[in-house]
Amino acid sequence: MTTLDRMGGDRGRFSELEPIGVIDIGSNSVRLVVYEGAVRSPTPLFNEKVLCGLGRTVGSSRQLGRDSIERALTALARFRTIARILGVKNIRAIATAAVREADNGREFIARAEQAAGVAIQILSGDREAELAANGILMGSQSADGIAGDLGGGSLELINLTASKRGDAVTLPLGGLRLLDVSGGRLDKSLEIADEQLASVGWLGRPEGRTFYAVGGTWRSLAKLHMEMHDYPLRVMHGYRLPASQVITFCEMIRRSRKISDIKGISEISKARREVLPYGALVMERLLRRMRAKDVVFSVFGIREGLLYSFLTEAERNKDPLLSFAEDYARLRSRSARHARELCLWTDAIFASPGPKESEDEKRLRHAACLLSDIGWRAHPDYRGEQSLNVIAHSVLG
Repeated sequence: MTTLDRMGGDRGRFSELEPIGVIDIGSNSVRLVVYEGAVRSPTPLFNEKVLCGLGRTVGSSRQLGRDSIERALTALARFRTIARILGVKNIRAIATAAVREADNGREFIARAEQAAGVAIQILSGDREAELAANGILMGSQSADGIAGDLGGGSLELINLTASKRGDAVTLPLGGLRLLDVSGGRLDKSLEIADEQLASVGWLGRPEGRTFYAVGGTWRSLAKLHMEMHDYPLRVMHGYRLPASQVITFCEMIRRSRKISDIKGISEISKARREVLPYGALVMERLLRRMRAKDVVFSVFGIREGLLYSFLTEAERNKDPLLSFAEDYARLRSRSARHARELCLWTDAIFASPGPKESEDEKRLRHAACLLSDIGWRAHPDYRGEQSLNVIAHSVLG
């Protein structure tokens, strides 16, 4: 079956899809994302987060802080209003480590469900790891390595082999938790991280694998690295770096006397800055332990993983890049049918005994054909430039 066959025929995407909202109550942030629908390449229609710090004192006191609870409830009530205004009828809500482990977590959930107007599922550590793995699969055609989702309260590690989920573990290494239990001491946090990571026997076997980094703190690390090195794009999804370079970068952040002096730190929110050294510490020690080859940053996490769990097998088997390209062609080009015909027409060039191309090269050629007409509304002198700008800043698989 060709990549074109897997994409399927035309479908009325924008009249057929039902928006779906996901409320994610994390240890650091509470977020609402409304997606266009549960499809292979999901497009957010609305995305807002509030940094509430629910997990700030859970490690030491096993309690969600009173001020954090009130901030979260206010955010949830706002999200309920936004969803009503947007006409979103299908909303799923999940809560992660901080709520799961706090003694007053159930009490908070009762109030949170009233504020949000929906039932809230408290994820187990295993389910959280499963959804993080699904998020990587949603954004990647063939993930193979170890995925890590760093939240405020925990770190989920998942072994992915040929896009299949293997071993998984949840560790108490979230940024807020480390800040809390170490009393703000990085040297103490280093000991805790090394002890916890040493308990995961399958890390580093075999060595030289890819590490997929998920979570807001690690995305902030990627953003900071881009700023420091004047990276020409600002798309974090798929940002790939050698592990040795990431280790050096993380060590620099951990050893910095004043994080405010680091180049580009102004681009990172103040609420994120306090946990950034702890996220860098965990990343550094993890990469050393697993003897990783490279690091790939992903913007897809447990929210997208939840969407992935709703997809049919046929939808999951689609190529995320080509799924995005075809959907965008239907939205922006004059004829998606013509774009697919262009794919078939160029296939003939590479038919035997013509030039050879790899499967990845064929995939990229098909994507280029599908996106070839998206700039047709622009002035002819600027179509190429406008199309390049749109494609370069899109979240492609």
